[in-house]
Amino acid sequence: MTPTLPASQIHLHNSSATQAKRAYIIYFITGNPGLIEYYRTFLTHLYGLLTQDSPYSTAYHVFGRSLSGFQASAEKERDDQPPVSLQEQITRSQFVLEDLVRDVKEKHGLRDVRVILMGHSVGSYILLELLRKVREKAKVEIEAVKIAGGVCLFPTVTHIAKSDSGRKATPLLTLPSFPLVASLLAKALTFFIPLSAFTFLVRTVMSFPADAAHVTASFVKSPHGVHQALHMARDEMREITIDTWDDEIWGLTTPTAHPQPRPILRFLFAKKDHWVAAETRDELIRARGSQEEGEETWKPIMEIDEEEGWVHGFCIRQSVPVAKRVFGYVQEIIQRDLQQ
Repeated sequence: MTPTLPASQIHLHNSSATQAKRAYIIYFITGNPGLIEYYRTFLTHLYGLLTQDSPYSTAYHVFGRSLSGFQASAEKERDDQPPVSLQEQITRSQFVLEDLVRDVKEKHGLRDVRVILMGHSVGSYILLELLRKVREKAKVEIEAVKIAGGVCLFPTVTHIAKSDSGRKATPLLTLPSFPLVASLLAKALTFFIPLSAFTFLVRTVMSFPADAAHVTASFVKSPHGVHQALHMARDEMREITIDTWDDEIWGLTTPTAHPQPRPILRFLFAKKDHWVAAETRDELIRARGSQEEGEETWKPIMEIDEEEGWVHGFCIRQSVPVAKRVFGYVQEIIQRDLQQ
């Protein structure tokens, strides 16, 4: 039997929730490499927690897609040939989000649809840029997307090149032809190895669970995956540097003049993260965040995992416990959103 290729989209929702008055869309943005199947266990568990005791008047949609250029098959998107830049990933994520909100409103007859953005690693950077773009659009459009909040998981949002892995990767990524040459080498080395055999090899050598091994093998053997990952990583090293977001994103003590309330942001950092330097993480927390609930409720709470030992690539082995923690974040965002 031919192994099934990883899906390029996950959309979990209860189509029978026809009497709901409001819907919350959890819009998940992957890290790099951007295959949504790495997060199936995480997203499925989060959806189960959201729906087990949800009010009858609220519907939930948990949605995520592979970033452009990471499709495991030869399918194309918008007739564009990979590799796709980091900025184009942000633009496409906005298009998909707007289409999704429109679709949920039209198919389910819901007028009140709100979004909670969620991003992992570079997905958190895309999240903040997407939030900026959506709020700019909401200044002039009455029916603009309403974003209630955002959850950034193990986020690489500033100075990624200063991290341990960033320092090691930068010299190679600056070589003009490195992404293309590396991708051609990966194709040559794996061309004659069947996907099932390569999956077994990945599982054995890297001690990955079966699902993660299959996604990884499919990624390496995909038409553009390796080239896309390295091309985008080069953009990350060059573009993810200083904090460029203003108080409309981070918040202020004074009320906003924006037609929509400021989003509620939560950050979860690992104690040790090879893609996030401790000094840049701590600098961001000092400048923009708070590490506990207090008087400055307008600040994003930025939590450092000190006890669980969660790692940057949590989606390989730690999906369930991280989903439980994130469920609490989502509950808090919804409760505060309902009060605004």
